[in-house]
Amino acid sequence: MTVSGTIAPDDRDPHKLVLTTPDGCQFRAAPLGSVSMGEGSRQWRVIPIMQTDGNITRLQIVEEESPIAIEGDRFVCVGKTNQVSRKHNIVSLKIERPGEPTIRPTLFNPPSQVKSGQSWQIVAQRVGMTLEILTATQLDRQEVSDSPPKSLPSAAPKTVKEPRNLDQQQTPEITAIALAALNQQLSERDWELALTRVKEPTWEWEAQSLVSSDLRARVQVNARTKGARVYVYPDQSKYVADRSGVSSDEAAVTTDEDDKYLDRLIVTPLGAARGIGASCFRVQIGPYEIVLDAGTRPKGSDPLPAFELLERPNLIVITHAHLDHIGALPIFHRDFPDVPMICTHGTREIAHVMLTDGLKVQAAKQRQGNEDFQQLFAAEDLDLTLFELQTQPVGVDFSPLPGLTMRFIHAGHIVGAACIYMQYGNRSILYTGDYNTTSSRTTEGLKLADLPQADVLITESTYGSDTHPSRRTQESDLIKAIVAVVAAGGNVLIPAFALGRAQEIILAIRTSALFHSVNVPVYIDGLVREVTDLFQTQLELLPAAVQNFAKTQSPFFSEKSAPRIISIGSPKERPLAMEHPSVIIASSGMLIGGASIFYAKTLLQRENAAVFISGYTDEESPGRFLQSLEPGSEIELDGTPLTVRAKIQRFNLSAHADRVGITQVIHRVNPQHLILIHGSQSALHELSRAGDLRDKYWIHIPEVGDTITFGQAPEHLSKAQVARVDAGQEFELEIEAEFDGAWLRISDSVLEDPRWQHLAATGLLSAKWTKGGLMLKPASHKALAVDSAIASGVDCCAVCEFFDGYLCRGEDSPLYKRDVDPTAKCPEFVRQVVAVESQSVGDELDVDVDLNVDLSINLGEE
Repeated sequence: MTVSGTIAPDDRDPHKLVLTTPDGCQFRAAPLGSVSMGEGSRQWRVIPIMQTDGNITRLQIVEEESPIAIEGDRFVCVGKTNQVSRKHNIVSLKIERPGEPTIRPTLFNPPSQVKSGQSWQIVAQRVGMTLEILTATQLDRQEVSDSPPKSLPSAAPKTVKEPRNLDQQQTPEITAIALAALNQQLSERDWELALTRVKEPTWEWEAQSLVSSDLRARVQVNARTKGARVYVYPDQSKYVADRSGVSSDEAAVTTDEDDKYLDRLIVTPLGAARGIGASCFRVQIGPYEIVLDAGTRPKGSDPLPAFELLERPNLIVITHAHLDHIGALPIFHRDFPDVPMICTHGTREIAHVMLTDGLKVQAAKQRQGNEDFQQLFAAEDLDLTLFELQTQPVGVDFSPLPGLTMRFIHAGHIVGAACIYMQYGNRSILYTGDYNTTSSRTTEGLKLADLPQADVLITESTYGSDTHPSRRTQESDLIKAIVAVVAAGGNVLIPAFALGRAQEIILAIRTSALFHSVNVPVYIDGLVREVTDLFQTQLELLPAAVQNFAKTQSPFFSEKSAPRIISIGSPKERPLAMEHPSVIIASSGMLIGGASIFYAKTLLQRENAAVFISGYTDEESPGRFLQSLEPGSEIELDGTPLTVRAKIQRFNLSAHADRVGITQVIHRVNPQHLILIHGSQSALHELSRAGDLRDKYWIHIPEVGDTITFGQAPEHLSKAQVARVDAGQEFELEIEAEFDGAWLRISDSVLEDPRWQHLAATGLLSAKWTKGGLMLKPASHKALAVDSAIASGVDCCAVCEFFDGYLCRGEDSPLYKRDVDPTAKCPEFVRQVVAVESQSVGDELDVDVDLNVDLSINLGEE
């Protein structure tokens, strides 16, 4: 781009430059390399740096074009159209420059034929602080016209497998209703529809405008009532100014390195701090306020996160569909209806089941007149939340807000679970949610190679103090224990988490040759039924091994297979499941409610029965208490006192990473700030002391409402601990050679490092050439005293064979194991024999150091 004007120091900051144009516009300017800045009005070749709204914020000066100003500042480029907005009359281009950063200018007045994904040659003219297109020539007209429609990043998978009972004749009619609803609510008439969800009677599509690339919508049709509704995805640009809590000038997205938001990163836990439940975190990154997860606590009088600490959130992102991470989302959406909600496709599918069940539980407690019950949300809140919950694919960067890059990373916890990575300006953060580095039958484990480095890491610590046994061994032991009980005529109850754990156990039973040797049915009850139904119809969410197994037989429900997997359809059928030897898999996994309570009341009192706990149990849950009981002990379940006669055993099939997996993730991400959450007090603190974590990272174990600001060390850290993380282990040095030696110089900032102060305490160092370089160690006062005593030539402890440099090792001496004065002497003195050898490269040398100069060293643990 060519710009005419005068470059001069900024009046407010003389160290910065400002280019003033003849029409009075001022732009911050910086030379790109070594550029001569002449005086007077001149014309310059520059690269414009601009905001997404088209305003130029800064110019990179490439070179001086001419000493005489030319009227009209022109911008010429060739690039590919990234986004086209008819509403704002702008087009965003992507201009790739080999070997140099890609630039993305935003121009005004694009021709009507410009669409996303096309290559154009553009000539634009500066008008004030913006660029308006004068001429535009399409360079790939034929290629673009033959290209397929753009895929939909928010719909993964793009299309759904049609249900067997789907009426093919009804499809055109329902699709026509969807299109009519779109056309009625929006002015666009050209749409690409992708059918993404069919659960009778509801059909759902993702809709992409073929005219405006930034116009997307979701449309839903009820096949019975023929009613339809449309949700238009929010326009990104309005959230910059309208919802950030700052002025539009402050909130504008810019690539300017001086922008005060480029280094802004603040984390505030709203839940799951120093405990488990109500996971929710406020992250202020750049100009935005982002919420990560919105869970509930399963018990207690305070089930919700501290939403009252939120100001004006711009976005909420969900990691997975367990209620302690998503249970409060309908409440959040009711309180902040304009805030976009995003999760993975798998999480949204499962959220329909989990949140709907949560609503049923609320209704049941309300009918029972439970005095402690708190109505959290209504059916209308849930319906609107699920309809407007957006999705993004895993492993693909997306930009939900201008300048903000996000990515879902496969977490390996349950189906759909993902870690969340965010980056804005110079700062980045990774929130793990719940994760597992070990694969299970229903999901592959988190891959360390998928994790980027980040400035801040928020990690769960559920098993921060434990190491898991082999998962395959635990599965094998569980099957053996089940077979032993049912072969003897008994029943086995496995209280299991409805989402993930129950389906793993079903698959383990289905594929076990040992279990096939006993002819007993497996009954599925509680929420397990509905989740397993979802898995049965959404096999594309499961690993390839399960999909291949499903090609020959149903992986879950099948009354004709061996073994028989039978779903309990009514509470009246439950007693039948215990009349003969059987296995019963029912929720909840902690025995705090659900169908498992019904079976436990009966089977716990049978000597030939067993209750096998399959994973995590809360410290105060009946499931945890049960594991500590001896036969004949009593327990109360749902108000009923019981005498425990059944066999109780726990098997570790956890969906969470253990201490080894957690520390691997931490070291891979390599954050400056490590925030430990989602764990018991003991797990959090034991994890913080694991290995060398304290030496490498600033560790935070916050409470709800605490704030962690990037760059501010925790108050409990010593100066040495802060310096170890902040200053790092290495730094650059300068060597000044002289005739008889050399000065090793480092920056003044190292003098403030506590490790330097320790090194330079006496003014003397020990230097030794090693294979890796020159090793320098401080010479202590004690070492100096020893050297002085040796140099005196008199008999003393310093030259005694029992002296190790600090302590006396002579067992007959009265000074044995004491820190002795090297000039002292005792009756047991024996002069040591010293072999005199020629000095070699490997010898250790004492060197005098002038403390007025800097010394280059490696400030490591050495």
